[in-house]
Amino acid sequence: MNGTVCGTAQAIVEWKKYLIAQCGPIVFKDSLADRTVFKRWSVKIKPEIVAIKKDSVKPKGKRKHLSPQEWQKMLQNHDVTVIDTRNHFEIEVGKFRGAIDPKIQQFSEFPEYVRTSKIPKGKKILLYCTGGIRCEKALIAMEQEGYKNVFQLEGGILAYLQQFPECAFEGECFVFDRRTAVDQHLCPSQIYGICPHCGDPGTVKIACTMCEHQTMVCQECNTQQHRRTCSKNCAYVERRRSNLVQGKRNGT
Repeated sequence: MNGTVCGTAQAIVEWKKYLIAQCGPIVFKDSLADRTVFKRWSVKIKPEIVAIKKDSVKPKGKRKHLSPQEWQKMLQNHDVTVIDTRNHFEIEVGKFRGAIDPKIQQFSEFPEYVRTSKIPKGKKILLYCTGGIRCEKALIAMEQEGYKNVFQLEGGILAYLQQFPECAFEGECFVFDRRTAVDQHLCPSQIYGICPHCGDPGTVKIACTMCEHQTMVCQECNTQQHRRTCSKNCAYVERRRSNLVQGKRNGT
């Protein structure tokens, strides 16, 4: 089970009590926001919490977890290889200093990255992700390729930043809600917004060319006239308008 909820402080306290009563011990990672960060309540039942698409990768029990304190100490050892198991667009927002970016677009590509990475099998490997969930499978995927000395950051970046802000993690941590990212102190990002066209983190502040609403888009979408807009609807209208103008210029 994996999820994120947003509510008042008291509501979250009650929600935690309920979950623990139903499910037993759970690792919680808390952060603050000044507004609701989800549009709706949603519960999904899926074959995999994070899809790696390998039936042989089935986490069971606690495997080689490092607490944030142990992780911080391990980072001082220069003979370790740190690998970020997240997707490339998440890593662009922030990562641990010196960590490898596998350049994957989705988590199911991670086993193939491991197979072709040429990282020596004897290396000590440190894996991390946002909240620790993907690493449960990433660690097994590496062990299946012959890596024996693999460890994961328990609770992920979010747990680390609770105890070690402004340390080894650089930038901000991408999150899957309206905050887009959280800063070193787990506060909602003041830098990033979700691009309304592609869903990637954006930093370019614009006024929509159709309705003048202030928004953020990513660098790539900002290069396209119809995507210098605040929504897919405005982008559609802008595209139609541009096509009409172009048609008049061509005499059609």
